[in-house]
This record gives sequence, C-alpha cells and structure tokens, in this order.
Amino acid sequence: MKQRIRRLDKNKPSGSLTKIIIIKVLPVIAFLVAGFLLVPYGSMYFQNNKVTAIYTKNEAVLFYNANCSHCQKIYPKIFWHNVLNFNNESKQIQTINVQNSNNKHYVAEFSIQATPTFMKTTNINQRLVSTNNQQIKQFIQTGGH
Repeated sequence: MKQRIRRLDKNKPSGSLTKIIIIKVLPVIAFLVAGFLLVPYGSMYFQNNKVTAIYTKNEAVLFYNANCSHCQKIYPKIFWHNVLNFNNESKQIQTINVQNSNNKHYVAEFSIQATPTFMKTTNINQRLVSTNNQQIKQFIQTGGH
C-alpha cells in the first residue's frame, strides 16, 4: 500500500490527462450539448401554455401543437431565432401552443385550420402553413407566400 501511494505522489504518467478528460470533461460537454438540443423541446411543452394576448410588436405568431410532428420539426428553429433576437422584440416570433386548453380559443378566433400556422401580427389574413425554412423566412421578412 505504501508503494502505491508513493507512486501516485511522483510524476504522474501522461495517460492521467487523458483519463481526466474522459472522466470529467467529456461528460460535461455531453451534458451541455444534450441540454442545448433539448431546451427547445422543453420550451415547446412547458412554455406558451397560457398566452393572454397576441403581441403586435412581434413580427409574427406561430400557432403550434406540441404533439404535431411538423411543429416539432420547426419549433426549435423558431426558438433559437427568438433567442438570437432576444433584445429585438420586432424580430421575434410569438409562439402559442394551441393544444393547451388555455389557448384553444385562438383556434376559433383566428380560424386556425392546421399547425404549424404562421400569422403576421400586422395583418391577420397573411398566413403560412409550412415547415419549409425558405418559405418561412420569406414569409417573416415580406409577408409573402
């Protein structure tokens, strides 16, 4: 036992740095990457569940259903778009989960036929139902389809 302790006290072999990286650093990186990828999905289910009003300062509104596969495809992109435009409210897209009972009135109020539906806040008749990134980008920027 004494010999083993003495060996540890002497210069550590170069393999110990690799072990430290594998044991301590790699799990932290994996956790951060997993968190980065999962944050939008947590937001999709637990945020936007009681929206009191349409924010007319926002560029557009996204009506989505958290269990809709098409909405699950597009929501993370909208989430990160809003994060990147955090300080610019006019560039953000308001998200409303119409699956939640608190928000179901928006389906009738705005005649939402399908999800995901994008709607301009300046003209509620300008809408887009799509998961195509180019179409969504064009709609957000110009209001066209």
